[in-house]
Amino acid sequence: MKNIRIAIIAHNCRTGGGLFGTLNLIKALKNVAKNEQFLLICSAGYGYENIELPENSEIYIYKGSHSPLKRYWFERVTLPRVVKNYNPDVIFGAANIGISKAHVPQAVLIRMPYLLYDKKYYPDIPLKLQLRVAALRAQVKNSLPATELVLAQTPVVRQRFAEKFNYPEDQIKILRFATPAEIKPTTGIKPPAIFDKSSGNFYVLLLTRYLIHRNPSILIPLCLRYGNQIRAKQIKFITTVEPNDHPRSARFLKKISKHNLEDVIVNVGTLSRQEVLKYFVHSDVLCFPTTLETLGIPFLEAMTMGLPIITTDIDFAHYMCGEAAVFYNPWEIESFYNKLMLLRENPAIRQELIEKGKVEVAKKEKIAENWEETASDLIGYLRLLAAKN
Repeated sequence: MKNIRIAIIAHNCRTGGGLFGTLNLIKALKNVAKNEQFLLICSAGYGYENIELPENSEIYIYKGSHSPLKRYWFERVTLPRVVKNYNPDVIFGAANIGISKAHVPQAVLIRMPYLLYDKKYYPDIPLKLQLRVAALRAQVKNSLPATELVLAQTPVVRQRFAEKFNYPEDQIKILRFATPAEIKPTTGIKPPAIFDKSSGNFYVLLLTRYLIHRNPSILIPLCLRYGNQIRAKQIKFITTVEPNDHPRSARFLKKISKHNLEDVIVNVGTLSRQEVLKYFVHSDVLCFPTTLETLGIPFLEAMTMGLPIITTDIDFAHYMCGEAAVFYNPWEIESFYNKLMLLRENPAIRQELIEKGKVEVAKKEKIAENWEETASDLIGYLRLLAAKN
């Protein structure tokens, strides 16, 4: 089998599922690579430096600012030069972008949901984010003529991308992801201090940093309108927001205090991956009120850990969860409340969702069994591309 050199562009995989997914994928390359060598282009301080790469691979660490101007200069000037100097057989853009004048075949994985949905799904985003989305959309369009293969994590993304960017659907292949390797059913884990199982409380985990499309702020109007009923049913929401997550996250946390909602919304801040596992083990439901996703890693984690899910009635959520979730209208607080109470009052329904989650997460056409399988699929796609060169 011929040796091939693969340049991986991952400097923009720095947060949330994009970071954890890319870290898991690159770690798995060591176990499946045979005659492949890699140049990993990544950002400093996110764990990439500690990954053991296949033999004869290299790493280029971007240490600059992620301000729009600095990133623009890096991606337009420095990045193409770094890739060209490596002389790869094929290029893989791990998150949305490639090189606009690639000299070898190129594949790009689409992971930004704002590229795929209209403003109905994000009506309240600030101007700065609107400009960022517009710039990224232009960047994607600019690199598509030099992109022979687009990778999508689900058929929903494949269809939406083909429609939005007028790109041939037969040139979009599915790259199935696996559940993060560190999230797996475990016994004997002691509950974090906020859990009081003897109290009869019903713990609803809302696992996300503050992102507008993830919509943790929906808890404020929900608890203001239905606070008495929520307290009567001993429902406790657990959020994982930091004040510096987003310009609006501090406002969200202040509203919890202003409206005396600390007894129903308990914010624990950022959790380590080990802590995430503990919270999955001891929570009763995963609440994921997101309006935009290309995959939704928490869906996979919840189904793997045996947690019923309440989420939005949108195509990506239906595809990922199948029958393992209850879905509510994301534009109606009453719908959210009704489905929440359905889960609170019906342990049989919760158990049914848990069992269906086990079925969904085992579907090989949807979810990879492990990250080695994902990495192997990726290498297979890239080898086919390199053979065309």
